[in-house]
Amino acid sequence: MSTTSAVFQPPPPARGRLPVIGHALQFVRGPLRVLQDLRGQGDIVALHLGKLPIYVVNSPQLLHDVLVTDAGSYTKGRMYDKTRPVVGDGIATSEGAFHHRQRRLITPAFHRPRLRGYSEAMREQAESVIASWKPGQRIAVDRVMHEMSVGTTVRTLFGTDIDSGTIAEIDSCVGVFLQQVIVRTVMPNFIERLPLPGTRRFEAARERLKAIVDTILDERLRSSEERDDLLSLLIAARDEETGEPMSRQQIHDEVITMVVAGADSTAYTLSWLLYELGRNPTVEARLHDELDTVLDGRPVTFDDLPQLPYTQRLIQETLRLHSVSWIQMRRTIAPVRLGATHLPAGAEILFSATTMHRDPDLYPDPLRFDPDRWLSPHQREAFQPFSAGPRKCPGDHFSLTQLAINLATIAASWRLVPATRRKVREVPAAVLRPNHLPMVVQARS
Repeated sequence: MSTTSAVFQPPPPARGRLPVIGHALQFVRGPLRVLQDLRGQGDIVALHLGKLPIYVVNSPQLLHDVLVTDAGSYTKGRMYDKTRPVVGDGIATSEGAFHHRQRRLITPAFHRPRLRGYSEAMREQAESVIASWKPGQRIAVDRVMHEMSVGTTVRTLFGTDIDSGTIAEIDSCVGVFLQQVIVRTVMPNFIERLPLPGTRRFEAARERLKAIVDTILDERLRSSEERDDLLSLLIAARDEETGEPMSRQQIHDEVITMVVAGADSTAYTLSWLLYELGRNPTVEARLHDELDTVLDGRPVTFDDLPQLPYTQRLIQETLRLHSVSWIQMRRTIAPVRLGATHLPAGAEILFSATTMHRDPDLYPDPLRFDPDRWLSPHQREAFQPFSAGPRKCPGDHFSLTQLAINLATIAASWRLVPATRRKVREVPAAVLRPNHLPMVVQARS
């Protein structure tokens, strides 16, 4: 809860703090390892990046206080400051009354009737990708899923008249941005002003993505043609209290946000899921049995999804074991009391769904991929793949629908088998992605 009279009593510092740089070197070298180790050091632990203390919240109950119970005492924090130069004041980075207004305007675009329509574009995009596969073909699953996800995002946003070259450009720009945002979060601010190669790539990608969206948006605002896509819904949205539409800049920022946020998280979640299926033939066989029984050879539809419980458990288990949104942050607006700890105004708070989901105290045998663990109820606060509270991702059901539709479409016709015995490493960029994921396509007989 918040308090204005608290005396600042900092939580204990993480082990291994070095002079001047604090824990920065350890964090850059292995952030997931550092955050996982911190879970055994206390409910709240101070991680120092140079002189900057960042307070890592490990307790699910205290995290629930930050995200839900006392959400009004926090803003989004340093990582979102670094994201804002690209996405502007979209729903992911905006705050306060403006954020709540944007959420009211955007949320209807993700209601169930809309998801049914989007599911057709999701399936068609997946079908177009797998139509080119040949038995025995080796593919880079992470890249193919990313291209498919970006294509789906673009099609649901803009309709079907965006050419493949533009989709590829958007894909490239998003990739550059998401590689750089975590580096910018943990490095001192002056690094951004140096003419480093990464900085130049970041700026070029930002300008190109902005130009692409501006061109599409200008054409759409001049057109009188009625369309049934996300962009049309954003243009037509009206505030229920004032009747006012979004400004052109607001629409632009929300489109950029959706492109950036939607592509990577879904793509890499699906990549990890296919990886786990390839490593677990028994699990894969159960998925095939469910799809064959329910679909009987026809394409999956939105109305089929409630009849695919094992498919849904596969997705839940992937979101747990491979939570691609591995790091999130908040910042205190005023002094707060969080459990037994007092934090000052402006304190940076960090939490990791990935390391929480791999905590053996919360999930027995946490590194084992076990979809049936979801047959039993779980502590709600300990499962946060899309965050929680008033800033929870508004596109969570969109993402879950896309994952289910894509998985059912792929697995109904194909098996993917690991193409190498080399360990697939996790790369903690803006999302948790595989370093490489070669797999061989095999037709199902």
